Amino acid sequence: MEVRILSMTQEPLRLIWCAARTCYSPLTPQELWDNHSSQQEMLALVRRIFNSRHHSVVEHGSVTYAVSGVSRALLAQYTRHRVGISFSVQSQRYVSERSDKNGGRFGAVVPPSIAQDPEAAAVYQEVLDQLQQNYDRLARRGIPKEDVRFVLPNGAETNFVTTLNYRSLLDLYQKRVVAPGAQWEIREMVQRMADLLVDREPWLAEFFVHPTR
Repeated sequence: MEVRILSMTQEPLRLIWCAARTCYSPLTPQELWDNHSSQQEMLALVRRIFNSRHHSVVEHGSVTYAVSGVSRALLAQYTRHRVGISFSVQSQRYVSERSDKNGGRFGAVVPPSIAQDPEAAAVYQEVLDQLQQNYDRLARRGIPKEDVRFVLPNGAETNFVTTLNYRSLLDLYQKRVVAPGAQWEIREMVQRMADLLVDREPWLAEFFVHPTR
């Protein structure tokens, strides 16, 4: 799995502060932006906004990630989070998984529970090899990629670009990292998303808190 930030809101703290102050100030947003408070004062207001859960102004901050080497199973879970999140996903209709074009078998994610058990890992690899052989056989018969893809498993790798506003990312973090029961792969991806954003904007660290970390 690889997760990388491609683009993000510039000066998100200042932007969120400006949006929040606009709601209650006689000044215009332009005046507030040009004559903003100190970072400490802006953070104090933004902290109150986060803690009071008045998150509409938090939506003005956004971040775009490139994600690669994750499973279709993860994608099915991630796309359930639709509000404030955009997706652009590598298409199995147009991207061939034929072994003669890929230099081997299609990429697949191996769950840790399988990877740690040699016998289970051998079974898993055997299944993937068989699926690749059958994919190739169907493709050689001229079956369209959009139909041949039906033999590919949930474990097949995919890549996507996704954009989230901060409110949606916080909600995603609560449901897929903090709350118990999330599957290991999506939990790892969302944690990486949060860590990368906090690296760029350290003031956000206090809002992405995991009780067990």
